[in-house]
Amino acid sequence: MKKIISISLAVLMLTGHLGFAVGTHYCGGFAVETQMMLGHRHLDCGMEDMDNDCERNSNTETHFEKIPCCENDYLSLEVENEFKPSVEQSNLNVEFVAAFVISYMASLSTDQGNPQYTIYEPPLVTRDISVLHQVFII
Repeated sequence: MKKIISISLAVLMLTGHLGFAVGTHYCGGFAVETQMMLGHRHLDCGMEDMDNDCERNSNTETHFEKIPCCENDYLSLEVENEFKPSVEQSNLNVEFVAAFVISYMASLSTDQGNPQYTIYEPPLVTRDISVLHQVFII
């Protein structure tokens, strides 16, 4: 499964860098021809003569221009080559730093006094514990 995914991702990257495009030729507003191609090629339906504009007169008269009959539309797959990792700046929390420094310094300091457990005296036994829990050595 991992091999299939890795191969499909490699093929996807390869096709993205080759510049595949899908070109569609519209004539009179209807799709006449669709081709997959490398890059952009001119698609035509043989009616290029209708696309020629009329010669303009030298005077500044207002005139209508005809809308071209044929049109090519390209849909291409492009890959962005500039991969920049996003770096987010975080604000340094002063309270956290202060608490961290204080706890770190407290762990480094050694107290030379007597530990509190050396002066501990257990409570006096009021009842016999072995009789209380009925635990007897046989």
